[in-house]
Amino acid sequence: MVQSPVARGALALVCLTTLTGFASWFGRPLVNGYYVSRGGVASIIMVRLVEAPRGHLSGALVVTAVDQSSSAPGVTRRTLQGSIAGGNITLRTPGLFGLLSAVYVGTLDGDRLTLSLQGHSPFTLYLTSATGYQDRLAALQRIQSNINATLSAMQSVKNAAKLALRLHAALERYIAWGQERIARQTGVRLWWAKKAKYYDACLATIRKLDADGVWTANWGPCPETVLYDYHARDREVADIRTLQQQDAAQVSAIQQLIIEVPLDARAAQRQLQAVCPSAPHPKACNQYLWRFVAAEPTLVPASEAATFHALAPRVANALADDAEVGDTTNPRLAHIATEIKTLYWTR
Repeated sequence: MVQSPVARGALALVCLTTLTGFASWFGRPLVNGYYVSRGGVASIIMVRLVEAPRGHLSGALVVTAVDQSSSAPGVTRRTLQGSIAGGNITLRTPGLFGLLSAVYVGTLDGDRLTLSLQGHSPFTLYLTSATGYQDRLAALQRIQSNINATLSAMQSVKNAAKLALRLHAALERYIAWGQERIARQTGVRLWWAKKAKYYDACLATIRKLDADGVWTANWGPCPETVLYDYHARDREVADIRTLQQQDAAQVSAIQQLIIEVPLDARAAQRQLQAVCPSAPHPKACNQYLWRFVAAEPTLVPASEAATFHALAPRVANALADDAEVGDTTNPRLAHIATEIKTLYWTR
C-alpha cells in the first residue's frame, strides 16, 4: 500500500516518541506495593504506596517498634498523599489546614524507595510482598514477647526481694515487741497486785468512815478513784485478749512468710533462667540471675528466724499469764468496787 507523505510523517513521529521514552511514561507499571526497612530488628518502617490516577500517590507510613514499657509493640501511623514524576517522589502527611504537615522527598529506583525528611538523614525501604511484611511484623512480635517474658521474670525477682524485705521488717518488729512484752510480765503482776492493795485499803478506810458516820464528802478521793479505775480495768482485760489475738495473727503471718519467701525466690529464679537465653541481652540477664541466686540464702535471715521461733512461744505464755492474772484479780476488784459503790451511793 502506498502511504502519503503525511501518513509516513505521523508514523515517524510515533516511533520517535516511543524511542525517546514518551510512550514509556504511559507504559510504566503503576506503583502499588509495600516498601519496608531492612536491618533493624527492633523496629520496622513500612510505606504503603498506591498510584491512582497516574502520577498521584496515596498510602500510609507505619512505624512499628518494640516497647520496653508495654506488652505490645508501639505503632505509629501517618496517612500519605503525594506525587511521582519519573523517579522523583514527594509525599506529605496531612496537617490542620496544611500546617504541621511533614514532607518527604525522595526517589523510587526499581524496588528501592529512598526518602528524607528535612533535617533528618535519608532512609531506604525495599519493595516487599504483603506476606513478607507480615513475616517481619511476626518476627518483631517475637522480640516483643521475649522482652515481655524477661521483664516479667525480673519483676518476679523484684517481688521476691520485696517479700524478703517485708519478712525482715516483720521479724525485727516482732522480736523487739515480744522481748519488751516478756520484760513487762513481772511488772504486770506487780501492777495488778498494787491495784488490789489500793482497792483493799480504800474499802477498809470507807468502812470505818461509814461506821463513824462521816459524811461521804469527807471520805477523800479513793472511792471515786476506785470506781473510775475499775472501768479502766475492764478495758485492760479486754486489751490483753486483743493482744493475744494480734500476737497469734502476727506469728501466723510471719511463719507463712518464712515458708513463702524461699518458694517465691526459687520460682522467680526458674522463670528468669528460662527466659535468659532469648532475652534481648542474654549476658546481662544471666548476670542478674546469678546475683539473685547468690543472694537467695540470705532472703530468710537465719539468726532472726531462729530468734523468732524461740521467742514466739514465750510471748504467747507471757500474754496468757497476763490474761490469767487479769481473769483472777479483776473479779476480786469488781467485788470490792461494787461494795465501795454501794457504801458511797447509799450513804
